[in-house]
Amino acid sequence: MPCEHVGPPELIEMAEESLRTRGLTPTPGMQFRWTENVTGGTWASVVLEIERRGEEWIVTRLDRSREAAVETGLREL
Repeated sequence: MPCEHVGPPELIEMAEESLRTRGLTPTPGMQFRWTENVTGGTWASVVLEIERRGEEWIVTRLDRSREAAVETGLREL
């Protein structure tokens, strides 16, 4: 069953687009978080975090909750 929320490939794409629009390139240690509320599924909200390690993005957090998130969207940590 496919995920009902943004997954790692989509978050990586959003993070890199955010960096490009600011004229930046990914560097080791950068972190991004995506938080969203999901409707019609098992979970009310999802938090996904990635970190740049070397030349790759690594998923460092995936939390699903039955409670809705107050703040949503993309955020650089």
